Amino acid sequence: MNYEYYKIFYYVGKHKNITRAAADLFSSQPAVTRAIQNLEAELGCRLFVRTKNGVEFTHDGGKLFEYISAAHSQIVKGEEEISRSNSVENGTVYIAATVTALRCYLFDILDDFHLNKFPKVKFKINTGSTNNCINQLKSGIADLAFVSTPYSNTKELNVSVIKQFNDVLIGGSKFEELKDKVLPLEELRSYPVVGLRSHMQLRQFIDSYLSEKGLSVTPDIEVDSADLLVPMIRHNFGLGFVPYDMARKAIEKGEVFKIGIDRELPARQICIISDPHHPHTNASRELYRTVLNK
Repeated sequence: MNYEYYKIFYYVGKHKNITRAAADLFSSQPAVTRAIQNLEAELGCRLFVRTKNGVEFTHDGGKLFEYISAAHSQIVKGEEEISRSNSVENGTVYIAATVTALRCYLFDILDDFHLNKFPKVKFKINTGSTNNCINQLKSGIADLAFVSTPYSNTKELNVSVIKQFNDVLIGGSKFEELKDKVLPLEELRSYPVVGLRSHMQLRQFIDSYLSEKGLSVTPDIEVDSADLLVPMIRHNFGLGFVPYDMARKAIEKGEVFKIGIDRELPARQICIISDPHHPHTNASRELYRTVLNK
């Protein structure tokens, strides 16, 4: 196995351009092209196809890049960790988190951890869906994942519940007739609804709960981030279910209001997840310990 070929493959895949990859590698375009051709010969498949602007992955190339990208991330983390002092103070923590986990829990924890305990610790945070965050953890891109339930695909991972929270139904000024009233869930279909995309965990949680009650409500407007729910509802695009902690400030300011429903939703949890098969930096280990001891 020629590891140099995979390094070159990574940079070509990163830039989708052989010339830019060669510049990053302080190499020549012909040398990069030869390396890719040699790797394709070793693997017995095409990895790239040429386009007007550079190259694009083949199906096999895209699959390979997922693994090489994760390996490259681990190498960079290793280099960064070794190049610094091995102390917590100078470390970096790679975090994958859902927007809900960030807004309802993680910001406060990081504020205390960073400002009051380890001000030199650096954080690199990727946001995504619950499943995406778990996959980042499994692939070694993240040291820790902070997600909201429900979740799946956590076999062989360490999962700890760190907070319980509730989702509430809210509306804007256009729907003031619902203020101080209790709305039967069956009547929700009479109003426009703002919700997350169907693959996202909060949407699946709401859909599952309503289905158990013999109800089905399809959002009129779908967004791909929980951060967009309150602004859309505040601008009267519809009613929507939102974690209370994310809506609290807007409720207190009178920008939106909570709508009572005849059957409250079950509580959900925020969890911290770690992978025992991946090594922890001192900084990530300390953050993990801090969270569990709260």
